[in-house]
Amino acid sequence: MQQATLELEPPDVQQLTRGMAEFRSCDAAAKMLVVDDDAWVVRTLAYHCTRIGFDVDTAANGLEALFKASRRKPDILVIDIKMPEVDGLSVCAHLLDADKVLPSVIVITGGRDPNVIERCKDLGAYYVRKGPHFWNDLEDALVEIDPLTAARIGENWARGPAPAVRSRPRVLLIDDDNDVGVE
Repeated sequence: MQQATLELEPPDVQQLTRGMAEFRSCDAAAKMLVVDDDAWVVRTLAYHCTRIGFDVDTAANGLEALFKASRRKPDILVIDIKMPEVDGLSVCAHLLDADKVLPSVIVITGGRDPNVIERCKDLGAYYVRKGPHFWNDLEDALVEIDPLTAARIGENWARGPAPAVRSRPRVLLIDDDNDVGVE
């Protein structure tokens, strides 16, 4: 009786990682919920994160975020802090109380409040400031949450850069009344 011997070579880790990234992007994209009261920011983030390979849903305020997060159970929550009715950190606290587990959270804001930064640390959330380094900081957080994202981010940048996210939107006010205006 003959015996068969099977010899295996050590796996190529980079090839395995690429293969897992392709598998994940095609069959099991991480679910992401993007929440901001600024419709432009929501559209821009949703578009960019979809191009990276996430399964993106959006919400326009904290109440809608609570509803969608409780039904859909996102893997990643990208949420603004200052929103009417329910702010982003309150959404995170409520989700933590309700589910006892919080998805990976990336808090986005235009401000630099040390108390907010400390609350983000307490929640284990990533803090990303809107401004000139927004996309780099966001993508760094995404790669830390999901290392397989790195390859998809590189492919996304090859297609063209993401639009700038300003810390403050510009507003044009036009009125024929001289008493209306910004000082």
